[in-house]
Amino acid sequence: MNGNVTMTRGQATAPVVWWCLVVFVAILSLVPRVADLDDFLTTDEAYHWIERTTRFADALVDGRWADTVQTGHPGVTIMWAGSMSRWIGTWSGRGATTPADDRTTLATLRLVPALLQVLAIVLAMWWIRPLTSMAIAFGGAVFWALAPYLIAHGRLLHLDAMLTATVTLSVIALLRATAPAATRPRHWLLAAGALGGLALLTKGPALVLLPFTALVLLLTHAGAARGAPLVQRWRTAAHTAIGAGAWWAVAAVSTVVVLWPALWVDPARALGAYVDEILVNGGRPNGDGQFFWGQAVADPGWLFYPVADLFRMTPLMLIGVLAAPRAIRRGPGTRALLILAALVVFWTVVMTLGPKKFDRYVLPTWPALALLAGAGWAGILGALWRQRRRVAPLVVAGLIAIEAAQPFGVHPYTLSYYNPLLGGGVAAQRMLLIGWGEGLDQAGAYLRSRPDIGGGPVLSALPPALQPFVPVTVRPITDQPRVVANYAVVYLESVQRADEPAIYAVIGSTVPLHRVVINGIEYARIHQLPRPFDHPVDATFAGALRLAGVSIQARPATVLVTPAWDVRAALAGDLAMFIHVFDPAGRRIAQVDIPPGGPEAPPTSAWQAGQQIAVPLPIALPPDAPSGTYRLALGMVRADGTRVPFTGGTPVAVSLAGERALLLGTFELP
Repeated sequence: MNGNVTMTRGQATAPVVWWCLVVFVAILSLVPRVADLDDFLTTDEAYHWIERTTRFADALVDGRWADTVQTGHPGVTIMWAGSMSRWIGTWSGRGATTPADDRTTLATLRLVPALLQVLAIVLAMWWIRPLTSMAIAFGGAVFWALAPYLIAHGRLLHLDAMLTATVTLSVIALLRATAPAATRPRHWLLAAGALGGLALLTKGPALVLLPFTALVLLLTHAGAARGAPLVQRWRTAAHTAIGAGAWWAVAAVSTVVVLWPALWVDPARALGAYVDEILVNGGRPNGDGQFFWGQAVADPGWLFYPVADLFRMTPLMLIGVLAAPRAIRRGPGTRALLILAALVVFWTVVMTLGPKKFDRYVLPTWPALALLAGAGWAGILGALWRQRRRVAPLVVAGLIAIEAAQPFGVHPYTLSYYNPLLGGGVAAQRMLLIGWGEGLDQAGAYLRSRPDIGGGPVLSALPPALQPFVPVTVRPITDQPRVVANYAVVYLESVQRADEPAIYAVIGSTVPLHRVVINGIEYARIHQLPRPFDHPVDATFAGALRLAGVSIQARPATVLVTPAWDVRAALAGDLAMFIHVFDPAGRRIAQVDIPPGGPEAPPTSAWQAGQQIAVPLPIALPPDAPSGTYRLALGMVRADGTRVPFTGGTPVAVSLAGERALLLGTFELP
């Protein structure tokens, strides 16, 4: 990775080495992007892009061109790519073609978008080489191929990776068109415009390309007219830039019109949706709130993107970026690298001006950062390459292995990767909003393992992202307490944003049964929800087993008692339970001695902290039981026969039920 000297031993071997490097980068890009594509669903995929892509593909097949407007983003490129995946899956007989099985469908729809990312990396490497060097092109492609953040988005049926690829290729093609002594500049200008059109078809922020392209054209032609009077120089440059920009615009508009069928039949609707998305959705803070620097905020401010970028980089990429300025001054490709650096700054500033911020909104700057990192490392390794030709390849291979270990070490959860130099995921969860659906697959796997999972629905803030992994209905978290649910999944992102504090306080009153931790980040806590009861008791036995309440139903010759247990901590030994029934005269007329969870439940020593247990226990009453008010006493007994002490609740008189007996409640017999 040396920007100052050739990487080959002779001119004859250069093409062979170059082709080997291209194939190597393609494989390096491909493997982490296509492996395990059915891992988890991001919220945007679950809520939007599976259905949007399916409707878009159906509209294309049926010739309903107006229905190719699915969103104002407009997301046309990703829906085209997903549709191609869908058709390939249908043709090959693999994968689902309807949203009935979201995991299979999503894995199918993600395939072509992931392959397009690999193609973009290879093209960028190929196109940038004549402007810089083989070393910089290779190093930048390696960082793009292995950056966990770029891998994470490159695996998704979502917009930002597609926007990143098209913006980057458009800018590199523009660099080829405006390079000194450029060959076929108009061809490259048309390519830049066509790729810019693809970016515009992907997402509204691609509009940033328009002023950036205009500035590059203007400054390029102004630099070419040096020596002329200032006014004439800039007038000539502006005239030439406008002409070049016209070619760019023609290619961009043609691409947009050809690939978005809605523009053929209802352009007002398509363009209206595009503008509304930019002004209405993009022009306001995130409706669900944000989180930055340890607190919930509406707009995280100007530090957000620099901090997010630092956390998302790998250590080697960060070192390369920091070394890039020195390499730019002394190495090849100064003009191209400076324009790429300007793209990073320009795009980041524009995104910072908007009130709505997510770290992925600056993803289009990341390939430029990767190329700058490649230039930085080319400069760092230049002296080594010149002096130690035999050792240098081993060093490069070792660096690539270290870089590859970063994404493969967290696969498939590359979204959970954060720079270990800054504290990794442990520190990131205190700084940035985290959680886009990753980890819900593990939460679902745990829930599926629960023997009582069929006991009711599960509550979640992200039902569509969790539902494919759970065999019961997943309801919105806001259904609490209207719906009697069995489990609740508390997701980190909701907690960070301080969403629904009253509801989460109720859920948090129980001990979490399980925590999903990935790369040091606690993504989710799984709680079993308190069992419903009619009468509160709030007594705790042995400091671990809380009786929250009880339901009592008097029936002819039977009373049905349902204690609601809340396991606060693990119990060391097995406990038995007695319930005594006292008639109005204080005589014990019935009783039951049984494990607290009923005769078929596991012993209390196997109970897990956080479990909520409520088993109806029928107690037979004498047929001649007199009418009046009856009392119930409950106690817990150890294996040696001693009764277990309790706190809270109302004790029953020792003379009536003996020591350490709790008044469970009363009922009436007519």
